[in-house]
Amino acid sequence: MRFIRLVVEGYGRFHEPHEFRFESGLNCIVGANEAGKSTLLSALLDALYTVPTTTAQSARARICWGHPHGWRVELELELRGTYVRLCKFHPVDDPRRRAEFWLEVDGETLQGEAARARWEELWRVPQEVYLATACVRQRELAQLSPRSLKSLQQQLRESAVNADLDRILNALAAEQRRLRTQVEEHQVRLDALKERLRHAREAARKQHELQTRLRQIQAEIGSLRPSVERDEQLLARWHALRAQQEQLERLQRQADANQRHLEQLERLEQRAHALEAELQTEFGILTQLPPDFKAQVDAARQRYEEAMRRLGVLEAEMQAQRQAQQQAIGRRKARVGFAFMGVALLGASAVLWGTSPLVGAIALALGIVALGIALLWRAPRETFIAPSAQHAALREEAQHHWQQLVALLAQAGFSIETRPYNGTPEAHSALLSQQLQQALHQFHEQWDKMQRHQAELERVRHQIEALQAVHDPKALRDQQRALAVEIVGLQERIAQEATLRAALTPEAALRLEDNLRRMQEQLRALEEERLRCEGALQALPETEPVDALELEYSRAQRVLHHLQTRLRVLEATEALLRETNARYLSDLSPRLKPKIEQYLPTLTLGRYTRAELDEQLTLQVYHPERGTTLSVEAEQPAWSVGVLDQLFFACRLGLSDALSDDLRLPLLLDEPFVHFDAERARAALELLLRISQHTQVLLFTHHALPAELEPHAHIIRLLPTSRVV
Repeated sequence: MRFIRLVVEGYGRFHEPHEFRFESGLNCIVGANEAGKSTLLSALLDALYTVPTTTAQSARARICWGHPHGWRVELELELRGTYVRLCKFHPVDDPRRRAEFWLEVDGETLQGEAARARWEELWRVPQEVYLATACVRQRELAQLSPRSLKSLQQQLRESAVNADLDRILNALAAEQRRLRTQVEEHQVRLDALKERLRHAREAARKQHELQTRLRQIQAEIGSLRPSVERDEQLLARWHALRAQQEQLERLQRQADANQRHLEQLERLEQRAHALEAELQTEFGILTQLPPDFKAQVDAARQRYEEAMRRLGVLEAEMQAQRQAQQQAIGRRKARVGFAFMGVALLGASAVLWGTSPLVGAIALALGIVALGIALLWRAPRETFIAPSAQHAALREEAQHHWQQLVALLAQAGFSIETRPYNGTPEAHSALLSQQLQQALHQFHEQWDKMQRHQAELERVRHQIEALQAVHDPKALRDQQRALAVEIVGLQERIAQEATLRAALTPEAALRLEDNLRRMQEQLRALEEERLRCEGALQALPETEPVDALELEYSRAQRVLHHLQTRLRVLEATEALLRETNARYLSDLSPRLKPKIEQYLPTLTLGRYTRAELDEQLTLQVYHPERGTTLSVEAEQPAWSVGVLDQLFFACRLGLSDALSDDLRLPLLLDEPFVHFDAERARAALELLLRISQHTQVLLFTHHALPAELEPHAHIIRLLPTSRVV
């Protein structure tokens, strides 16, 4: 197998279309850093493995910056003697709908999903296998884990070498899938039959239970209904009798109430007549007076008492003035006495001074004191008020109010004697006041009594009017006669049920009613249950016969058992074939060891020549200085970085040879000799020249080939501007 031509556009650094042609031997792609070597390697891998409809960010990131459409790669290759051309387009936006995939093989052109399926059928090399064996990218030489050799070899063998076994396994897998599908379908059908059978059995059981219960309910209803009807008739008669008795009692109460209304109306009318007679006989005069006559009397009395109060106040003031005048006259006479006494004492002092100076001095002092008192004692100014016109006016006003009050009392029938004595009414004032108070007291008592009689008469009249408004006396008497007739009829009908009253007491009726209520509730519950049973019977779905479903279910079980048996046989066959294949693959170690030992001396300049592979395909190399074999691991201190790259590179080449019987994958090498010294790098290049005689090699490097090797290689130079030379 070899690559023929690669065209890239809008991919990485390649904005415009670029075409690269490869020879069957050693192809050396030379370029400085960032000239596009790794980009070409990624383009080859995308052409082989990437689905253009992917939405992965890594695929989108490979679109050339600013390209309006997206990246496009086209690869021509020779695969097992067949010319194949494939083209992939990954757009800038909406790759699921706008991506393109073309495949041209044997003159046939395919697109889309058909092209992808056909390409996978032709290529049959998993990407993991290619990247772990024939493809070495920058800084990935030692990333191959020795423990993964077995799995990589198995993938490659299953995909490329054991085509016949794969066809057999694929046929077995297809038959197993078909059988599993049939098993699943029959299992679903069997589950459906089982569910139908369960529903049919459940429906039959429910139908039998409902029919049995319905017959029991009908029998219970038939035995219970006659007793209920008999008790209902008996209780209906008893309730009718009770209703007649209650109606009789109600009519009697109504008749008694009507009689009480009539009697109350008669009593009220008699009381009204008695009150009217009393008012005419006892209060004839007072009834003729105006309604506010009492207010007039009270007002006249208040005016008279107010005038008498003011007159008393004025007379008290005049009496006080007279007493003050009498006191002033007494004080004046005392001053004159003190003055005469002082003069006398002064004169006596002059006489006594000659005989007894002490006595004369005492008389002199007393005289001076008496004269001082007479001179210094000042009495208030004497005033005298003679009886004024105000007093006379008040007396006249009081007399006027007296006359008005007496006149009002005389109008009410209460007279007071007012004969003057010696022409003045004051001579009998106390007696007249007492008579006035008695007359006023009698007037108020009579007036209040008359008011109470009138109020009672008014209340009685209102009661009479209210009773007459509610119950017309004539209508009440007519109603009484009708009630009497109805009461007699009810008493006769009640007398006819004397036997029922004697046989069924109220307590027995209550017990019978409770028993009847329980039987009615039981009967109602039975009727409801009967309706539910009938409704449930009608609502039961139409189901298939249980016998037919059981027969069909047993047949389906036999078919499912037969399919499961065939599936187990096929699974056992596939397991045996895979076990046989695994045993065959376990023989890879004897074939891989000489391949690795073939390349070790050349790459290490003869220093390391012997390699070992255990059953787990773990690579071990004999170390001449230590005299033992050491595992090829980065953690092993005996190996330098360059030696590890050389050992792993030998392992890669040997693995590629051992696993590629009829399909030799092109070697894609991106700077694999970074840690090689100059001599070992030259030896590795010479080894690649020998390998390129039977395997296409694409070496991506920034180092120029030695002059003596350039004629044997096809060189493609990349410039920083992405132009190809």
